[in-house]
Amino acid sequence: MSVGSSSPRATDDDGFWVAKARRGDEDAFGELVARYRVRMYQVAYGMVNHHETATDLTQEAFLRAYQHLAAFRGDAKFSTWLRRIVTNVCLDYVRKAEHRTATASYDETRAEDDDPDGIRLAGGLDPPDAGVARRELGRAILDAMRELTPEQRAAIVLREVEEMSYEEIAKTMDCAVGTVMSRLHYARKRLQSLLREHHER
Repeated sequence: MSVGSSSPRATDDDGFWVAKARRGDEDAFGELVARYRVRMYQVAYGMVNHHETATDLTQEAFLRAYQHLAAFRGDAKFSTWLRRIVTNVCLDYVRKAEHRTATASYDETRAEDDDPDGIRLAGGLDPPDAGVARRELGRAILDAMRELTPEQRAAIVLREVEEMSYEEIAKTMDCAVGTVMSRLHYARKRLQSLLREHHER
């Protein structure tokens, strides 16, 4: 069955494209990449705080997903399965790179309007001093995120950026819901403490 003869409802379904990709249709997998590239990049960026690294890890995750499409059984959403791959790729990277402080460095030379794919943390027109304050807060948050364990960082990103439920995070990170709650609790306390210290300087 060609894409052109498919109903709009069918082509909106991830399962339709997954099935075609499993049969070797690279264009079908390209459709899935187009659908989820920005969202998966956001997860990766939240984990590593570096544009080029996040881009590379996102690409690696999509490659793994393509290579292991046969393992996707459809008992969860494709986006959930894909997010789990991205999270695991990033966790592996962060764990291996923790001893290198430059791995997740904040690129201060990056232009304000250089947000890939139109991703922006704040919009609108602000006074110049508001922009400076926002950049300083952004740096403080990134610095604080680096102080968390990789697992705590992943939990925060999945909860606060992806707005996933505890149950969804537990499935993504392959752990108990109680473990997720514990990681979030200690991560939030640590972030609050670090940001308070920054504010009091």
